[in-house]
Amino acid sequence: MNTEATIPSFIGAPVQRREDPSLITGTARYVDDLTPTGTLHLAIVRSPFAHADIIDIDTSAVDDMHGVWAVITPDEVADVQMPPTPRPDRNVPRRFPLVQGRALMPGDPVVAVVAESPSLARDAADLIFVDYEPLEVVGDVEDAMEAPPIHPDLSSGSNVAYDRSKGDRQAFDALEGPIRLNGLVDHPRVVPAPMENRVILAEWKESGLTVHMNSQAPQLMHEQFASDFGLPQSEVRVITPYVGGAFGCKFDPAEEEYLTIVAARITGRPVKWAETRREHLLTIGHGRAQLHRYEVVADTGGRIQGLWVDSLIDLGCRHRYLSYMEITPRMGTGNYDIGVYGWRMRGVWTNRAPRGIYRGAGRPEATLTVERVMEAVAAATGLDPTEVRRRNFIDPDAFPYHSSGGAEAGGYKYDTGEYEKALDKLLEECDYEGLRQEQAEARDMGRILGIGLAAYVEVCGFEDWGAARIQVHADGSVTVYVETLDQGQGHRTSFAQLVASVLGLDVSQVKVENGDSAATPYGWGTSGSRSIAQGGSASHAAAEKVGVKAKKIAAHLLEASDADIVLADGKASVTGTDVSVTWEEVVSAALTGNVPEGVTPGLDEEIHLKSGGLNFPFGMHLAVVEIDPESGSPKLDRMWAVDDAGNIINPMLADGQRHGGLAQGIGQAMWEEVVYDDDGNLATSSFMDYLIPTAVTLPSFGLDSTVTTTPTNPLGAKGIGEAGAIGSTPAVLNAISDALGGAEVQVPVKPEQIWRALQAADLRRGDPTDG
Repeated sequence: MNTEATIPSFIGAPVQRREDPSLITGTARYVDDLTPTGTLHLAIVRSPFAHADIIDIDTSAVDDMHGVWAVITPDEVADVQMPPTPRPDRNVPRRFPLVQGRALMPGDPVVAVVAESPSLARDAADLIFVDYEPLEVVGDVEDAMEAPPIHPDLSSGSNVAYDRSKGDRQAFDALEGPIRLNGLVDHPRVVPAPMENRVILAEWKESGLTVHMNSQAPQLMHEQFASDFGLPQSEVRVITPYVGGAFGCKFDPAEEEYLTIVAARITGRPVKWAETRREHLLTIGHGRAQLHRYEVVADTGGRIQGLWVDSLIDLGCRHRYLSYMEITPRMGTGNYDIGVYGWRMRGVWTNRAPRGIYRGAGRPEATLTVERVMEAVAAATGLDPTEVRRRNFIDPDAFPYHSSGGAEAGGYKYDTGEYEKALDKLLEECDYEGLRQEQAEARDMGRILGIGLAAYVEVCGFEDWGAARIQVHADGSVTVYVETLDQGQGHRTSFAQLVASVLGLDVSQVKVENGDSAATPYGWGTSGSRSIAQGGSASHAAAEKVGVKAKKIAAHLLEASDADIVLADGKASVTGTDVSVTWEEVVSAALTGNVPEGVTPGLDEEIHLKSGGLNFPFGMHLAVVEIDPESGSPKLDRMWAVDDAGNIINPMLADGQRHGGLAQGIGQAMWEEVVYDDDGNLATSSFMDYLIPTAVTLPSFGLDSTVTTTPTNPLGAKGIGEAGAIGSTPAVLNAISDALGGAEVQVPVKPEQIWRALQAADLRRGDPTDG
């Protein structure tokens, strides 16, 4: 399959990140660095109970407290609108900035205090008395289906918020394959945990509302706040400076952000709220939170005939964001051509934090399950796991390919893919046969090694258009305003590369601006690895429009044909000659009106570019683990990843994204899990209890790639930001299972689970001293 695309030669260079000097020296400005004169600070009184009626609120202890400017109670925000739009008939409850009579999770906001310093606000919050009547806690997602509803006013009359299914169950049951297997795959709750927690600074002025916040989508927040606070969009401005990571959790607005805006309106002063780490762990939208039961039918040659997945989704106590709920079942067949596929998905309310967006958002869950299916089929047939995958891969000539049961079953239309090529490169890079020999030799020596493989495909490029505006200044420098938002990915570098490559400039001459709703074009910001495909393509297309005009002006100055003009090395030259003008001379002519007939002065351009649809990057990951037979402690010894994201704009930035994703996926496999006790209290409320990967717990990664471009955007580029977080989790889990002889284990695979599996294996072998 030929999917090669022609791209400018400058693209693909490992240009050093332009962002790093300010980040490293501490001069980069984050929201919490902004404290205008007169800023007040907000603190929250939170419910200590997972489920409780609010009997009474007594604020008298702080009514006359010096430095306290406002105490906001639930009644004062009962009319404030928040997304998503409530639909009781569709089991979508209304959200409020403060609880309305009943707390539904530990940490639910009950009262807000506004004071002259953060410490004073917290002290005042501690003095407010709230009388609670604890209620039965609905915790476990399976038990919740039969428990009394936590939203009794919704139409379902139960904790099942939705029950959806697609696929032909009769066709699945009629399959006659000799191998019929079933299994369970748990996807526990995990926390995004970016370096920078959520922060917002709100101020009401004569001109309207100005909000500084570390959002992933400032243009969407601008639109949302204008709607919810009854303002024209011309009177709302949302500004996002540097962002210290997000991973999805800063895409949608939170209760505390609405409270801060309300507090600023009440006091007439700027108000800031800065989330603490405990608040983040307690109340942020948690990722994953699914339980999958699968049934699979296969033949003895390892060819899968059918797959059925029944999923329970732990929604927590309310919706935060609705649009990605069906990504998991729609990606359910992964990289594989499976004839009959169907699914059932039930969303269930519990007294826990809302389920939210987390890196990969649906794709890691689908991948972990289907890759466990592949391992089960390999074990049942006695085939090597690589061979089972190879026999089930979608053929390259089948693209574009309707996944997951086809369009009728809600599957996606995959653009391009050459999965076997990526697998072959991975096996070559890691010396797979050598690893298996090493594993056998290690077992002879009493060591326990495991090798785990995983394939993945993901969907990227959501909201199939991007927007960018280019301004060319009188000195020849260029500013690019984009709708996407850099949270550490390096857009200020990669987008500058795209524009500089078209205009023949040095990257240092191009500055990228994002994050200001008053300056950047409208768009959906950054999520779902859409930035390069949408914002990058738009920036590139806008630069091409500038380039076309610049060539016409240069041709006018040089008395040549614009078809013969080349922009390179800061000049506009006539092909095959030494005749040229500088870029600055072209800009000067454009701005002074020295342009050919029919060409308007100036070089600025804006474009809203519609793409050809979603793109589907893919890859293969392999992990090697070693188990301590005495303690069950696992050590990730080696990790390889071969990823295919089409044309790569900056390989150094792409590798950085892969490193971060691998770390998060490995963390989910080995350590990370949100845990609640029987009373609904969060037991993992600090990094002492909620464990995340560190530099000393991760090996060096072996990275390589293949290139399969996409026709869906002019760059031929696919997303790369979530790849590592999708393939690494099943690779590590499969490696641990392999070390344990194929034992059923669930993430995170902690030492106790492994130790018990080792003991069970010993018991199965029996005691040679018996009888």
